[in-house]
Amino acid sequence: MPDPFTDFGVSQHIIYEDNYLLVINKPAGLSTEGSLGLAGYVSRYLADTYPWKKQLITGVVHRLDRPVSGVIVFTKTKMALKTLNLQFAKRSVKKKYLAVCENDLPKQSGALHNRLLKDREARRAWVCEENHPEGKEARLRYQVLQSAGNHRLVEIELLTGRYHQIRVQLAAAGCPVIGDELYGGIPDADYPGGIYLHSHWLSLVHPKSGEEMPFTVPPAPVGKWRLFRLPR
Repeated sequence: MPDPFTDFGVSQHIIYEDNYLLVINKPAGLSTEGSLGLAGYVSRYLADTYPWKKQLITGVVHRLDRPVSGVIVFTKTKMALKTLNLQFAKRSVKKKYLAVCENDLPKQSGALHNRLLKDREARRAWVCEENHPEGKEARLRYQVLQSAGNHRLVEIELLTGRYHQIRVQLAAAGCPVIGDELYGGIPDADYPGGIYLHSHWLSLVHPKSGEEMPFTVPPAPVGKWRLFRLPR
């Protein structure tokens, strides 16, 4: 199968870069890891742009699902990778997403709290009973920002970081993400390779300076995203 991102240019998608961090607006349809994923392109970008800096690494500190777009952070040094890994482990990195969903959520703003079970064979997750021994706690806060027909633009703040968490929890609430057929969302030919879920805001502490650094980027103005006034 041909790689649809053969000519992908990392430099066109950079939100922020310094000696320690590389923050990118990942397009939908591109995996995070692997030689044909975003990490592979980042490695080639660093090697081509800084051939004299042999010590640079491509540090993957978090991931976005292949069909999800938005803010993703890579580190360029081992020190930065260690520091950011610790921040993610302590859940001190703050993340917000935008989603276009079907149907009404229980309230205009609120929280979803489930226990999730990861199915490695099926590459998906399920909501399970509270007392399931392998279930992992999943929590998020949400706010419905706008409506267009039966579609809702929702902002989600992740409080935990489980596999496919937002997708599973919204689907379990009866509001699947548009395009997310794995969890019952309706397909959308206007957004091939993607679902309407976008990491639009992320805040972390800089590994060297200690400064709080927020990064934000709106979704690409395509398909159902064009139904709404998108936050910037």
